[in-house]
Amino acid sequence: MSAPLVPSPLDYIGRRRFAFYPAIRNALPNEWVLGTGSRTEVQVVNAELGYELWISRQHIGAVSEGEGALLVVGLTKELDFRGGALEPRVKRVIEMPHSGTGRDRQDADSLRPAAPAPVVGIRLEQTESSRMDKAVVVLCIAAVVTALLGALVAAAARL
Repeated sequence: MSAPLVPSPLDYIGRRRFAFYPAIRNALPNEWVLGTGSRTEVQVVNAELGYELWISRQHIGAVSEGEGALLVVGLTKELDFRGGALEPRVKRVIEMPHSGTGRDRQDADSLRPAAPAPVVGIRLEQTESSRMDKAVVVLCIAAVVTALLGALVAAAARL
């Protein structure tokens, strides 16, 4: 048995006006009325200019009371209105190439230290040998001595 579907925050808006936060870029003024909707998208109509936008429900966040009678609908991503379509806003970063001037190299050389970094001696703590370590060493020495005595006895028996 499946659980009942949780209603969308937009189901509580009705015909009230609301604003998006953050505001959709290039789609001013930021005052909207809810239009129709489907399972994946919702239609919003600009309250002053009347143009319509379709917004994916994955970009819709929580609804809260704003200042005055205006509701605030949160967006999970910043959206940009370009060419009649909504797209997630992408901030592009252009990396500036390094110039090959000698001045930059001189600045970098002046920041380098004149000598290598000092070596710090690391002293390991002396650990006490455990009784088991001592027993293993004694057992190994006893085995070697026993093997040598056995080899001597075997050599003496041949003679």
